[in-house]
Amino acid sequence: MQAAPTQSGLRVASARELLLPITVLICFGLYYGAELPLWAVAVVAVPMLVLYALAPRWAARSVVSFDRDLVHLLSTGRRQALPGRYARALGMRIFSTAGVSAERRAVVAAENADAREAQASYRVALREYDAQPPLRVLLGYANACYALGDDIEAIRVYRELQAGAAALPGVRRNLVHAMVRSGESLREALALLDDAARNDVGRARPVDTDLMRAVAHAKLGEFDRARMLADAYPVADGEFAMSLRTELERVLDGATAPI
Repeated sequence: MQAAPTQSGLRVASARELLLPITVLICFGLYYGAELPLWAVAVVAVPMLVLYALAPRWAARSVVSFDRDLVHLLSTGRRQALPGRYARALGMRIFSTAGVSAERRAVVAAENADAREAQASYRVALREYDAQPPLRVLLGYANACYALGDDIEAIRVYRELQAGAAALPGVRRNLVHAMVRSGESLREALALLDDAARNDVGRARPVDTDLMRAVAHAKLGEFDRARMLADAYPVADGEFAMSLRTELERVLDGATAPI
């Protein structure tokens, strides 16, 4: 799978990679500029060198601790506490790789309904993971695009996910809805709905499925088919079904409006 396109540019060096040159510059300035004795220069340099040596361990422990607390806060319904917990994860934020930190920042944003920040952070993570991004990062990025109504990008990534791991939660549903909402690849959307129906023989078909099908037919100009599907569900329960019903009525109203 290919990562989402991102702006090219030089990767910013991590804080740990900068510690050694900064330490050398400070020591040079203190010794030759301020003319401090060597023992005074050492007092400044040694803590920085110790921090350089311990930074990977601190970063790793910070990531493990944050992930543990992330699971706990989500399981107890305390999503609003995630931004503060992320802010306190100094070892992870300062010394872990940019991809690791950006992925956690994206999760925090997504769980707090900040889809725009989630999308931006997942893009950073995708750039850092390069050609082999984890499926969870691709899924999170696709979901953020979907939540923002960036349907073309969401469709592109959902297609990749479906090709490699179709069983991931919500991939087919969100892919179909993004197609229907944008009017992109409507025949493909209907084919995916038909395939899902064949695989779910014997199960009650969700209202959302037929309403998405109705919107697709309406946007294809097949208004009789769309109305027949819509008439089977005079009452739409749930926010998603109601939004589909509203979109369907808008398309049908446009088809019957006088020219």
